Formats: sequence, structure tokens, C-alpha cells
Amino acid sequence: MNYTFKGKDYPKELKLHHPEVETILSKDPLDITLREMNHLYDLPLESFTEDENNLILRELGRQQGKTLDELAVDKIVNPFIVRNTLVCLTTSYDFNSFDVVLEILRQTEDIINFNLPDYDGFTYILPMLSLMFEYKPQYLEKFMLEGGITVRGKRIVAEQLSRVASDLNVGNEDHKKKIREQLVSIFGNVMEAYISDYPECRLCDKQLVSHVVKAIVNAGLGELSEQVWTVYENDMIDKAICGDRDVNLSLMKDNTPADMNYVETDPYPLMFLPLHYLWPNDDTENFE
Repeated sequence: MNYTFKGKDYPKELKLHHPEVETILSKDPLDITLREMNHLYDLPLESFTEDENNLILRELGRQQGKTLDELAVDKIVNPFIVRNTLVCLTTSYDFNSFDVVLEILRQTEDIINFNLPDYDGFTYILPMLSLMFEYKPQYLEKFMLEGGITVRGKRIVAEQLSRVASDLNVGNEDHKKKIREQLVSIFGNVMEAYISDYPECRLCDKQLVSHVVKAIVNAGLGELSEQVWTVYENDMIDKAICGDRDVNLSLMKDNTPADMNYVETDPYPLMFLPLHYLWPNDDTENFE
């Protein structure tokens, strides 16, 4: 699976509706005040959201073609804009924002890691992916079926989808059934596409299939046991990532998801609380 994605014609210069949006969101999050956050949320919603979307796209344009080492010393790029804007978008997004968010995950692994440092499995894109599943789950399935993008980007989406299942103890039975059916449909369509794609590897490789299997097992989606069996049988997985077939199929039998960390979607705790309050890292370890 080769990385072939070509970025959009990202904006080079911006005429923002609210110039202070860039000033505030360019700061180290430790330096952003509650007063500044409240000011942002008092701005007209439509124009504020447009500014946020464009700030992310311009920042991605500035980062194109650069390695992680180059990004770390580059004086033009900003390590905080994407992270801070993702936090603010949790209450100010529109549906155009969802494609902007996925555009981050279409980048090279170095650009993804620069904008989304991994804190024991938490990255600041997860809240927006959670909201995307709630309102436009088809966007996530379509992303998982795109060719030419990295394992890293698809892995983040697959893992967030598996976390949705761990929240099924909340809500009425009809809601739980609907969510589970959506997850089975998304992962089922993805697995069928990956099985058909292999070994040409336009959509997936062993590493990605293994992370998707791990996500399915964590989600407790026993309905997909046949597809999981098939990818093991076809030698499409890396056991170092997703473990033993028989163990996984046994775990899936009772359709019980792993107890995984809740993803906060409120911008104020995301911006101001220490990370260990947001992400206690107490996920159930089904895998070594």
C-alpha cells in the first residue's frame, strides 16, 4: 500500500472574518485563557467555523513535503494551530469541517504525528471523529476505503470506531441496536473491500488489516467472525499486532466490547484540563 495522496490546492493567504481567531489558536494551549476561549465562542458561528476550517487547510499547505525533523525546526509552520482548532471545532463545526478533519488524516505519517502527538492512544482529533460518527458515519467508512493514504490515518479512525462500541452501555436499547448495526455495517464493508483488495494492496496491507481486526475484536462485533477468520486464513494479518485467531474469535463470541477510554467532546475540558483527567489510559488490554 503506497502513499500516493496528493493534497488539495490549500490556501496560501487568508482573509479571515475574525483575525483574532488565528492569534488565539496559534498560541501554546497553556497560554490560552478562558476569556479568549469565551470570546471565540461569542463570534458569529458560521464565519468563525469558516475561519477555523481555512486555518487548518492553510497550515496543512505549509507543511507539505516536509519531514517530522524539518517540521520541528520550521519557523513558518505552527505546532498548535491544528490541535487548538480541532478542540474549538467540537462546538462550532459544520459538515464541511468533517472533510477538513479527515484531510489531516490523509497527510503523510510525519505530518499527522506533528499535528497529532499520540498520548497513550489519545490524539486531539478523536473528539471530532466521535462527532462525525454521530452525524455522518458514512464519511468514516468512505475514508477507510480510500486508496493511497497511510496506515496511521486509517488506524486512528478504526480505533475510534471501536471505542464507540464501548459506550453502548449508555442510551436505550433501540439506540444501542442502531449503533451496533452501524458499526457492523462499516467494519463489514471495510473488511469485504480489504479481502477483495489483497494482495494488490491498493487499499490495505497486513499492518492495516491487523489494526482493523484488533478494532473489531475490541468492539466485540461477533457478527464479523467470518471475515476475521478469512483474513487469518488468507495470511493477511500480523499476529504481533492483533494476536491469535482462536483467542480473538473466542473474545468475539459474547459480543461484549472492551472497556475503553471515554472520548471527551466538550472544548473546555479538552483545552484546560491536564491530559490524565481526560484520558486515564485504563483501556482493557486484549492484546500484548
